[in-house]
Amino acid sequence: MVPLVPLLVFLISCCLLYIAYNQTYNYFTYDTVQFQHLDENRKYYICKNVVKGTYLSLLVIAGIVPVYFGLVEDVWDDTMFKILASMYVSNDVVGMFRVKKLPTTTRLHHTASVVLLMMAWSIDFNTNNTGQLLVLYTYFSALAFPVNLYLGLRFLYELSGFRYFTKYLYLWTCSMNWVLQLYYANEVNYLYIGLICIIIVDDLVLLKWLFK
Repeated sequence: MVPLVPLLVFLISCCLLYIAYNQTYNYFTYDTVQFQHLDENRKYYICKNVVKGTYLSLLVIAGIVPVYFGLVEDVWDDTMFKILASMYVSNDVVGMFRVKKLPTTTRLHHTASVVLLMMAWSIDFNTNNTGQLLVLYTYFSALAFPVNLYLGLRFLYELSGFRYFTKYLYLWTCSMNWVLQLYYANEVNYLYIGLICIIIVDDLVLLKWLFK
């Protein structure tokens, strides 16, 4: 059974993000000349990454306390993590609908995130090791929010120095993610492994592009 509060948070978050795309689109249209000369798909790609980067930064702040208690005190706030997961994945869902020409690996990544959300809604984070691993992967992925900001803003501003920072940040967050997944895993869930591998492939594609 789908938990009511996380479901409502997911739906509200999707609505707010949809509106945020429009607001971001309008802001760049009137504020940035470069934006006006781009095709529609590129414009929405910029909006997607700027909105996602901003939203993830807020989720990083919101997750500090519950993630700390999970890792240090082994107290996992089940409802809070379901809510944070709902907010995180709402970004990917709205992105798939607003940006028509996403790379295949990114679309698969977002689809895997939706399936992982279904999994998160059905488990108890207090006792489920797979859920706890998912918390870690999600949080360290969110820490890379400057990468999303770079992916969007690079079309509008000169950001070579920021690119240097984001590529090493992304390398660190990915590396930490993979190490922590191996360190904290104490059970084998083949569905989770398969979905995470889909996400890792997209991570590797982005890392390769950032370092080229």
